[in-house]
Amino acid sequence: MATLRDYQNEAVEAVWKYWENGNGRNALIVAPTGSGKSIILAEVIKRLCLDCGDIKILVITDTRELISQDYKSIKNHYPECNIGIYSAGLKEKSVKPNVICCGIQSMYNKAYDFGRVDVVIIDEAHLVSPKSTTRFQTFFKQLRVSSPRFVVLGLTATPFRLSDGMLNEGKDALFEDIVYVCDMKRLIKEGYLVNVISKGGLSKIDLKGVRIQAGDYNSKDLAYAADTKVLVEHAVNEIVEYGKDRKCWLIFTSGITHSEHVAEELRKHKIDCEIVTGNTPDEERNKIVERYRNGKLKCLINVGIYTKGLDIPAIDLVALLTSTKSTGRYIQMVGRSMRPSPATGKVNSILLDFGNNCIEHGPIDSIDPIKINGKDIFGKPAAKPPMRECERCHCIHHARLSVCPGCGFVYPTNEDNEARHGATAYSGPVMSDQIKPYIIDVTSTYVSKHSKPGKTPSVKMEFIDRMDRSYPIWICLDHKNYAAEKARALVNQFGGKAKSVEDALKEYKNWRKVEKIEVVPDGKFIRVRGFVFAKGQSTQQKLLGDEG
Repeated sequence: MATLRDYQNEAVEAVWKYWENGNGRNALIVAPTGSGKSIILAEVIKRLCLDCGDIKILVITDTRELISQDYKSIKNHYPECNIGIYSAGLKEKSVKPNVICCGIQSMYNKAYDFGRVDVVIIDEAHLVSPKSTTRFQTFFKQLRVSSPRFVVLGLTATPFRLSDGMLNEGKDALFEDIVYVCDMKRLIKEGYLVNVISKGGLSKIDLKGVRIQAGDYNSKDLAYAADTKVLVEHAVNEIVEYGKDRKCWLIFTSGITHSEHVAEELRKHKIDCEIVTGNTPDEERNKIVERYRNGKLKCLINVGIYTKGLDIPAIDLVALLTSTKSTGRYIQMVGRSMRPSPATGKVNSILLDFGNNCIEHGPIDSIDPIKINGKDIFGKPAAKPPMRECERCHCIHHARLSVCPGCGFVYPTNEDNEARHGATAYSGPVMSDQIKPYIIDVTSTYVSKHSKPGKTPSVKMEFIDRMDRSYPIWICLDHKNYAAEKARALVNQFGGKAKSVEDALKEYKNWRKVEKIEVVPDGKFIRVRGFVFAKGQSTQQKLLGDEG
């Protein structure tokens, strides 16, 4: 039996309190790929069986791999469990055990066959759509008749859907509340996940002619755009170069023919690789994955199959030769490589992105889940992608800048409405702590009183760059506590002595001259976090309170 980690125990306790306190019936746990969601659900099942005795629990997901994985996790964690499987693909259809691991495709219209059901646990809960015609909704419609008092627990790394928004919002949402969120940054810090680094490539998919269909790229258009001889050759060259010291590669391609061309090119480099698609027979697929899992196959190429259900810690390189508008799919693909693997000496993983995915969605540990299908969950247009790559110097910076701070390149005015495709693949941050600050020359500084009706006034100090863009800070001398303390320390950095807003407006002309500022992207904004004063006055100073 596995010993639960702290965050896994916290997740289980959160569900227990939610149900015990009567806060709701249908709960959702959000935990990153690689965090051990199957152990969480196994512990929930163990407690339910031990506390409630005669209970019927259905664990539902959508692939054979996940059904088998959940079954094994529950059996290993709770050997005494009376457990079975209901899946046509696994050639077993048990309905009598207390716990049954099910495939939704096999049982969606057979809810009555299971008798009374007390708890439904959905692994990969983002599979559940609120649309009434889906398999999940067909199943729940029957279940509400046969077992009207059942409760639901969902587990997912991505609590949102491309077309529907957050899983716990909207009048037809199955889930009522997110009861626990496990932070990816915490898991990396505590060593339960590894960091992801990004390396550049020579080419990337040109998406300009690829249509959008049902919120994502049209599969035929994407496969055509990705499967060019030059792109395949260049991408494979880069994969081979960056993967020479990596032990286990996972490649996502855009189509079956595309995957065959990638495999052909890899074999020219003497790389042992295999392809898995939806057409691969089960027996052959199982043999390929077993070789891959045991370290006897270096590279596994797949066409949209292993965004989930492939739990192989040794994976230390992921190459995206595909593109997606789905933030959830992007997270799932990158997350395949984030499990630690002490046995192989893995300390991090490499992401090679040839499909503009990193720039489209941003760092995976600080994804904004309300950006769904071009709009937020309130129907308003979503913000522009958080990061952009300069095609001249490859500087990665905030998307709203119209001029590259690294080299001064001015972007075309119509670029905000088009997908960008330069000659170099993304090599910027995949994690939020990899977003680097940069220096901006200051051409002038403006100081004014900032006030709003009913609010305490402050000093607004604006630093203007060569393109007449403003980078403001606010000095809150008339506020209280920490804000005032920080403001006085800031004034002291500038060489002033002001204790109030009025004092600052009188003396600011005598403050030290700021020649440069250090800034860093922070969400939708650019945050000033340091100063470089004129020579002879001071060296570079960090903005007080900024530890970055």
